[in-house]
Parts: sequence; C-alpha cells; structure tokens
Amino acid sequence: MENETNTNVTDNAQEAQAQEVQTPDGGAEGESPEDAVERLKAELEAANAAAKAEKNQRQKDKAALDKALKDVARLTKESREKMSEAEIEAQEKRLEAERLQEEIEELRAYKRKNEAKERYLLQGMSAELAVEAADAEVANDMDKLADIQHKHTDAMLKAKEAEWKASRPRVNAGDGSVSMTKEEIMAIKDPVERRNAIARNLEQF
Repeated sequence: MENETNTNVTDNAQEAQAQEVQTPDGGAEGESPEDAVERLKAELEAANAAAKAEKNQRQKDKAALDKALKDVARLTKESREKMSEAEIEAQEKRLEAERLQEEIEELRAYKRKNEAKERYLLQGMSAELAVEAADAEVANDMDKLADIQHKHTDAMLKAKEAEWKASRPRVNAGDGSVSMTKEEIMAIKDPVERRNAIARNLEQF
C-alpha cells in the first residue's frame, strides 16, 4: 500500500513539472504550441498594421506638402494677375528708369576714360600706358595708377638720356678720325672694320 502511494505522488509531481515547462518561443507558462502560434500571428499582424499606418502617414504628409507648394504658386500667380494697370505701368517705368541709369553711368565712365586717356597722352605717355592709366583712374585703383606713372617716368628718363647722348658732339680721337657711338660701331657689318672701330673707340666699351 505504501509503495502504491509513493508511485502516485511521483507521477503527480512529474505531471506538474511538465505543465510548468515554458514553450521554446518564450511564451507564458503552460502555453500550448497552438496558442504560441496564434500569439505570434497576432504580434506579426500588429507590426504589419503599424508599418502600414506609418507609410500611410508619410504619404499624407507628402500630399499635404505638395498641395501647400501648389497653393503658394497659385497665389503668387493670382497676385500678379490682380495687379492693376497702373501698378504694372509703374513697375515698367521703374525698370526702364533703372536701365537708363545704368546706361548713363556707362556713358559717364566711357567719357571719363577718354578724357583721362587724352590727358595722359598729353603728358607724354605711350598709347598703351595711357589706356592702362585711364582704366585705373576710372576704377579708382590708385596703386595701379601710381605704378603706371612710375613706368612712364622711367621711360621718359631713358628717352632723355638717349637724346642727350645722341646730341653730344663727337670727340676727335687724336688721329684725325671721328669717334663713334657704341651703337654705330656694333652696326658695322664688316668684322675687320668693326674691330678697328672698336680699337679706335675703346672709351665706348
């Protein structure tokens, strides 16, 4: 009798332990495989529904934005169309006045440039330097203008020096011959005659 009682107790304990084992998918205690499948299906459907709702919301937001942009374009167009003839005429006159002002400024700059160019030419500048100086003056570029005037001064000094050298009287070499400038000697094509001229005018070298 005692053995039979122990057997029943053991069977009951094993059955209770089996009922307490969780399902492999982490379900609640005592959940059957069928219940676990149904629970997973429900969770999947809920996730799909949430994703679909989010997608629908994005589409609604995009549609609202597109509509807002179209409304802005439409209102802008309507505003322009509703301008009165007087407003349109005033706008056209304003634009025409701005265009004429730009042309006047261009003509003034052109006149200033030509006047400056003529002034610099009278100062003895070359045509190229005169144009550069006039451009610098109209652009109010004083640094560039100063550089150009410095170049002009150097060119004037070199020209005066060359003019002075050319105007000097030729010195008698002492043997009855007349001295020659270095440029004249180097211009002699006959090498023998050129060497003789160099020998007679060593002071030029």
